[in-house]
Amino acid sequence: MARKKNTPDPDPVLDMSPMIDVSFLLLIYFLVTSTLEPTEADLAMTMPSTQSSASSAQVEIDQMTVEVNGAGHIVLNGEVLDTDAGTRDVPLLLDRLRTYAESAKLTDSKPMVIIAADDAAKSQRFIDVLNALADQSVNIRNVTITGFKEE
Repeated sequence: MARKKNTPDPDPVLDMSPMIDVSFLLLIYFLVTSTLEPTEADLAMTMPSTQSSASSAQVEIDQMTVEVNGAGHIVLNGEVLDTDAGTRDVPLLLDRLRTYAESAKLTDSKPMVIIAADDAAKSQRFIDVLNALADQSVNIRNVTITGFKEE
């Protein structure tokens, strides 16, 4: 038996059709799994109009800051209100809180009060401020409590 000698083909041929199939399958896969950016027309945006309407002019009320300092004075937004730490009544604070709560009702917003109490302040004065917030004529429920130390 005679042996055949392995000779390389003069022109090797590579079949490209499977590679084209794989590239199209990858292209289809990436097209199907990708997400498209929404265009500006698809976003739910309302642009301001030149006409003024009562429903679009909504007023928000700022929060109030009530401070109880070491001497027992009650300071509302930088203004000293009740300075007699011996009494448990806080009439000036109650009056301002009533006005604030009523204006919040008129604008359909929630009133928010921040109570900042000095670490050296008596706890009874802090409780007096909390009682004023819980008064039936005021009834403010959104309260944040912080502490500070006067130097």
